[in-house]
Amino acid sequence: MATTEPIHHPVNGPILPQYKKDPNITLVAEPVRDGLIVGRMDHHRPLLFVNAVSYRGLLDAASLADRVQQPADAKRWRDAAAKLQRAWEKAFKPPESENEPTYISSLWPTWVAASHKDALLQGLEARWTKLHDAQGGFRSTPLWTYFDIAEAHQWLFLNRGDRVWTTLQWFWQHQASPGLYTWWEGKGEENTFHLWERVRGWVKPPHLTPHYWTAAEMLLLQLDMLAYTDTQASQPTVVIGAGIPSAWLSQPMSVQGLPMANTQVDWKWNGKQMDVKIRGGQVDVKLGSVFPTDTQLKVEYMKSTS
Repeated sequence: MATTEPIHHPVNGPILPQYKKDPNITLVAEPVRDGLIVGRMDHHRPLLFVNAVSYRGLLDAASLADRVQQPADAKRWRDAAAKLQRAWEKAFKPPESENEPTYISSLWPTWVAASHKDALLQGLEARWTKLHDAQGGFRSTPLWTYFDIAEAHQWLFLNRGDRVWTTLQWFWQHQASPGLYTWWEGKGEENTFHLWERVRGWVKPPHLTPHYWTAAEMLLLQLDMLAYTDTQASQPTVVIGAGIPSAWLSQPMSVQGLPMANTQVDWKWNGKQMDVKIRGGQVDVKLGSVFPTDTQLKVEYMKSTS
């Protein structure tokens, strides 16, 4: 955030053959620009993505400092995060806002765009129209599947569960190995060092699979559909069932031992009332928008057993 000259760091470990002669292989960041880190991700400079994840990292570091009684560090890192967020908000406009990684990081997992939801929604709507057909399917097979699932996570936080389910169902119907729930990256095999092209199971690999970033995005999205923490509310708020379809509300449901930041959540729905148990801390609780506004909500706070 403060460098006035390029930062380089030597690369340790094996380097893919196609990148060995890259003159920028050691370049970590360029000089700061308009208060923003000019970092690198996948050999390019997605400015808003780099600063969104850095903002989240600073806030998480501050939270850790609080827990180990280091208030000075916590304040310093929160102040830095606030400064970075202000710079991000100023830069959230074309052409930077049109960069694809912006839409995998703005709410999930960083919340850096919490005060710019309307502008973010406009950008997401434009991307949805461009990438999806009238039935919600992809117009062409996506190459970077983790991007598309992370983008669905933004829709969850914007109360558009329909967009989330449309995306999930498309990926469930288009698996790299049907029935194994694995997905892919790119076109053709890579990262092989020309030694193990056939190890993954294809004589002529159509893509790289399985892909663990995609697996992680898929799992974390479905967990947040059950309950997630809105860290930008006036008080940290657990949102219950934001990804539950309305058709499910006619039958009993329950979730046990759902791990969340510093807490664990159980919830039980009997068709009329939602009973929630929170272990590990006092947080506000609200129901996702799919539940009727007059739904009875009972919250019980319990001591952590760990």
